Amino acid sequence: MKNFLPIIALAVLVSCKKDVEHVTQVSQQNSENTISDSTTNSNIENPEYSGVFNVIPQDISAEIGRAIFTQEGKTLFYYDQNSNQGIIKIDGKDYTLNRFDFNENNYTLYGNNVKIEATNGDFKDTTGDCVYGDFQEVKVTLDRKTLNIPHIKVQDCPNF
Repeated sequence: MKNFLPIIALAVLVSCKKDVEHVTQVSQQNSENTISDSTTNSNIENPEYSGVFNVIPQDISAEIGRAIFTQEGKTLFYYDQNSNQGIIKIDGKDYTLNRFDFNENNYTLYGNNVKIEATNGDFKDTTGDCVYGDFQEVKVTLDRKTLNIPHIKVQDCPNF
């Protein structure tokens, strides 16, 4: 019996030590998986350039000859076809847009160091003199930095 007791104690200690090591390895593997999973998810939800600057809403409404681009009812930028210019306000500074291209379901607007691309719009029926569309995402590029803005609506009221 005396010889048997130290063997049991040793076996218990060895088995406990193995369990602790195993648990530590499993938790390290899980934390590595969590880190890589969260990195993957953030790239999908927020593209790599997201959040590099802020587009400030403007107090501009739709009218004949103007296209306004809104998010949650706030105008983020516009282009007036009568004056051939528009404005986007980024981090409190106005950037003039002086070129406007529309073809099929895509808009591209250009200005000094600014490019705005709204592609693959889902356009609804024309109401009155205006066309309405939804864009899942609009890409704004300023000085080689890009911001992707989700859920943009356009109201384009051309002056024919």
